[in-house]
Amino acid sequence: MGQYFIVRNLDNSAQFETHVGGKFGEFYPHIGSVDFMLAFWRPEPGYKRVIAKPYSSLITSTPEPESRNCDRHYPEQSLANETGNGLGQLSFELIDIIYEALDDIVDVVRFAVTCQRFYDIGRRHLEVYVAGTFIESWAGDRIICLGDYARMDDLPPGLLNDEEREFINSNLEDGEDDYVSDQLRILQALNPLWHIHQKKEIYQRYAYDLENFWWRLGGWRRKDEAQIELEAALILCELIEETPGRRHLPTFTEIYSDDYVLRNLTTKQFIRGDAIRDLWEAPEYPFMHTIRFDHALIIRITWSSDDSLALEYDGPIQIVRGKWAGHRFDLCKVNAVRNEEGIIDDWKDVSREVLDEVVEVLAGHLGP
Repeated sequence: MGQYFIVRNLDNSAQFETHVGGKFGEFYPHIGSVDFMLAFWRPEPGYKRVIAKPYSSLITSTPEPESRNCDRHYPEQSLANETGNGLGQLSFELIDIIYEALDDIVDVVRFAVTCQRFYDIGRRHLEVYVAGTFIESWAGDRIICLGDYARMDDLPPGLLNDEEREFINSNLEDGEDDYVSDQLRILQALNPLWHIHQKKEIYQRYAYDLENFWWRLGGWRRKDEAQIELEAALILCELIEETPGRRHLPTFTEIYSDDYVLRNLTTKQFIRGDAIRDLWEAPEYPFMHTIRFDHALIIRITWSSDDSLALEYDGPIQIVRGKWAGHRFDLCKVNAVRNEEGIIDDWKDVSREVLDEVVEVLAGHLGP
């Protein structure tokens, strides 16, 4: 029968279309998704995908169109906001702790618009929450491609510590001990943003731009599809804006150029986009023009306790004992690992080593 494989993120419940599913030999030649690689994209320092508008722009903004039937007023800052009784007397640090304890975006937004002081403190929390539900990212998370026949007593060395194993065992439900992938998924609850990621699983199918995201979540068109209160959705639509469009994301051409690398943050190794592009330009085999970062990643993160792969390859590479299984990755600009003087901070270029493995496996499976 053979085993099926699935890509599992141990730290984040955000879902991506990886094109990995089923028997290894059936999916591996056909993977290669820009969207999957963008899951690992790490923006340059200081870049934000979503921005909470300054409070001053809210109290001076023009009224909403009548079609939205809402006329909100955000209170201007006053001395009473800082010296009044009640919550107004709380320190910055305590207000920040309150935000940290709120696990629903409706609560976050209503607390934020109480007054300017609360909003100014809460802008960061609004941005984190919205980015966590609207923006999908696996950058820096532990990733593994697991086979059905993997065993908990045969996982990659160092993948789990004692506390994580105890957490899994204490939170197992009936039926979850059948597959290791289900057990490892329990670890996602340890992530401080886990509650946000859970919302993502509900919200994600609606997202194609941020404004439409909020309108649909509030059930503007279909009330039976509402996930949050319409009033809260419209407030969020006013408060949060997306940094303009996908043009800020790297394109296919940019990813496979000398501008980008896929980094293994655990081992400090990287694969160059232009090394993959070079395979296309002078292919030794017909399949080489289809090779992507996905092939390089999956060949190194696959793990199982059984070597059945439904793959016509009988060479020395131990695919089910992936050297990078459970490691952390990101896709970033090449200047993070190399400058004009060469490779920096002990990073190692393993492009040729990994791509040679990909070519060897595909050649064995597909033939010349």
